[in-house]
Amino acid sequence: MRVVNFSRYGDESVLELAEGPAPTPAEGEVLVRVRAAGVNPVDWKHREGHVRSDRPFPLGMGWDVAGVVESTTPGGPAVGEAVYGMLPLPYGGAYQELAVVPASALAPKPARLSFAQAAAVPLAALTAWQALDAAGVTEGHRVLVHAGAGGVGHFAVQFARLRGAYVISTASPRNLGFLRELGVAEPLDRTSGALSRLEPVDVVLDTVGGRVQHEAWSLLRPGGTLITLPEPLDETYRVPGVEARRVIVTPDGAALRRIGELVDSAAVHVEVQAVLPLEKAAEAHRVSAAGGVRGKLVLSL
Repeated sequence: MRVVNFSRYGDESVLELAEGPAPTPAEGEVLVRVRAAGVNPVDWKHREGHVRSDRPFPLGMGWDVAGVVESTTPGGPAVGEAVYGMLPLPYGGAYQELAVVPASALAPKPARLSFAQAAAVPLAALTAWQALDAAGVTEGHRVLVHAGAGGVGHFAVQFARLRGAYVISTASPRNLGFLRELGVAEPLDRTSGALSRLEPVDVVLDTVGGRVQHEAWSLLRPGGTLITLPEPLDETYRVPGVEARRVIVTPDGAALRRIGELVDSAAVHVEVQAVLPLEKAAEAHRVSAAGGVRGKLVLSL
């Protein structure tokens, strides 16, 4: 099979398009013929060595898959079924023609999505879903989502709205209209200083890290909750009375089934900025690392 992997940590030039042996499913795993693989920031962070596994080189790439079941396991999806799902961290293996995925991590591909669109969903949507669960977001909450036009962000603002929250979100000026289309009540230009005038919120979802996390503490009401995703909490800035935790996404086929139902009912929109062929994985990493992606990037097989 064709596979994109890397044999040392480094920039996108270490990615190699190679021929490799087809993987063999273990007990409880499903073999999927990959039709598309999602690209996430964690992909290039893994390639650079910020996210490491204990497996020897060469290492596989990517965690989002959408494709067709080639072989299955008792209780798993049927052979020939179109599925989508997320491989467990930290072991990549989505940028290849055949992937093994735990049956529990898979769900039927949403019928209204192409394979490329479906591959844009799992890791980002599950991250948003699990982050809002961790924060206990419910009806009436004021929720601030940073970078609401990004991969995780554009799912988070929609899921929060569906939970009945009042949704506020930051974005670049060019994406403010997009946030309104997603149902954001207060789209904020991240360059305008508008956050300094914001009324306190119940939940902040930090998808950026660094300064964004540091400033988030002061935006929360007493008893509010900060959820950070890209990096650990910096306790230097902790504010008494504010709950805070980091969420690291885990595969969840049952949640993906529910998310797929929301997509098929047109309650949730999936944004894909670009679909590139597998051999342009390095270009996809460059674009992702540069920032400013609206929604997701996808590799087509």
